[in-house]
Amino acid sequence: MSRVAAKGILDRTTQLGDAWRDVDRRVKPKLPGELVWTVRGLLAAACAYVAVAVAAVVLVSPRVPFADAWRHYARLLDTPFPSSVLAADNGHPEIFANLVRYASLHWLAGDERLQIAAGLVLALATWGMMLRIVLRANDLPALTRAMAALALTLGVFWLGNARALLHDNESLHVYSVLLCVVGAIALVVDRNGRSFASRSRVAMASGLCFVAAFNFGSGIAGFAALFVLLFVQRGAMRDYLVVAAGLVLALLCYRGLAGGAFAAWSFRPWEQAGVALRWLAAPLIFLFWPLVDPAAAAALPHPFDGVGAIARAWTAVCGDVHRSVVPQELAGAALIFMIVIATLRRRRADDAGNPIANLGLALAWFGVGVAGMVGLTRTSYFAENPLQLYAPRYLSWSTLAWAGLLTVFLAKPIRRQLQLVVIVAIGVLALAAEGGMLVIMQHERDTANADAVSAVVGIWPDGRSPGENTRDDVSAGAAALRRAGTGPFAWPEAAMLGQALPVGAYRLDAAKLEAEPAELAAQPLSFRLQVEIVEGRCGRERLLVASEGRVVGLLIRDDGNQWHGAAIGAQPDALDVFEVPCARDQAL
Repeated sequence: MSRVAAKGILDRTTQLGDAWRDVDRRVKPKLPGELVWTVRGLLAAACAYVAVAVAAVVLVSPRVPFADAWRHYARLLDTPFPSSVLAADNGHPEIFANLVRYASLHWLAGDERLQIAAGLVLALATWGMMLRIVLRANDLPALTRAMAALALTLGVFWLGNARALLHDNESLHVYSVLLCVVGAIALVVDRNGRSFASRSRVAMASGLCFVAAFNFGSGIAGFAALFVLLFVQRGAMRDYLVVAAGLVLALLCYRGLAGGAFAAWSFRPWEQAGVALRWLAAPLIFLFWPLVDPAAAAALPHPFDGVGAIARAWTAVCGDVHRSVVPQELAGAALIFMIVIATLRRRRADDAGNPIANLGLALAWFGVGVAGMVGLTRTSYFAENPLQLYAPRYLSWSTLAWAGLLTVFLAKPIRRQLQLVVIVAIGVLALAAEGGMLVIMQHERDTANADAVSAVVGIWPDGRSPGENTRDDVSAGAAALRRAGTGPFAWPEAAMLGQALPVGAYRLDAAKLEAEPAELAAQPLSFRLQVEIVEGRCGRERLLVASEGRVVGLLIRDDGNQWHGAAIGAQPDALDVFEVPCARDQAL
């Protein structure tokens, strides 16, 4: 090799090295020490919120049917496949969720853990896809990306969304929709100022929104996110036409599956707009709940007694937070106004390809689109059931609108001190709802357990329970599950009802047994039971209730030594609690 050629190779290698170091400086800029710890703290906070949510899903999710699941199970067991999976429920097709439920019922004896795991995986995949967009925005400062990561994490894993996260019946459709919508956004959103919105990507994104629409009706609002992305990224007219064609096709197919829901629609714009605006304000209510609801304030520990005065003052001025109109409608209107302004600014911005801002804006419009659908289709329902307007099962959608707007605010690398104060303050405020919603979800899990055990024994919800199980849904679902021998009816203890106690059953001492007569039951002498029992020998999750050597009821564990259950055909003073023998007893 000549000296000239060697020198040329050396020069080329040096140039490549300099280019690599320049890219490395751009991707991983050197940060001051205090900024490094700020970024790490924000990312650690995001991971902590995810960890708490995952732990709550694992520990608190009901392992029995709850609320609408009873109705779904009756249809999936009594209707032939594939009609059972394709059928719309309450106007919503839930094809993916129904497939998972169908597999659980027919192949896993109704074990809820498959559904719980599937919902959690979908939520984590949605979060991971959001983080991928954020962390790959290398042209933006590390602090900006860290703040946006925390905002989007709160949008998905804040336990204000516990109803969607912790109830597999909800998580399957909520996070299958969100995964499709975020995937569609990822296909169309600009990255580092370079447009990736090719015609094929726009078509695939439109297809994902089409899929989302048939996992739950809210998925139709994903098309709004695509239209907004095309608008701020100055998409070509052909791209708009592709998305519009996907929307029209989705609506036509949706009408074929859920035509009854379309027929029931009516157009009352002012009333429906008011419902949509109040619905959008729900995350703020949950964020500040003890400050606006005297009942929530009264449940706080003693050091926070002063919060009750604030809540009572709020109620005196604005009215009952569940029914008041003006503050919530103003908050919803302010949200939409800020999203519209942000959209117009993004359209004119020099950094129109800012991927974090565009992701946030798309999510915000998705939330607003869902609000519009709720206002259009649920106004009559909320007029009859006003307390349901702020039901936790809706919160996952409206939370995304606020999280999206917050992400847009954080995405522009200006006023960093103000941005940092805002995101830290929101992260701290959100902690109160973490604890409050965990308590509520634990109570709902206990209610679900008690109603499931009662249904196995032959007692139906009578409306006095604060849960959402209704007599018609539970009785129909229980009948189908009993015939199929799946779900709670596949428990070994369920097969022992009406039979003699198994040999070797171990009697447990009940420290306290409370019995409440049940009005809606298959037989007289029916009671709901609440029992306090010290730990049994085998650590069973379910126990037998017997009278005169015959099994007449079941108990299921709640927390610690507390058990809920039911018994039928015997007086409470004749009941004893037994544990099924385990391997340890048989060895003895």
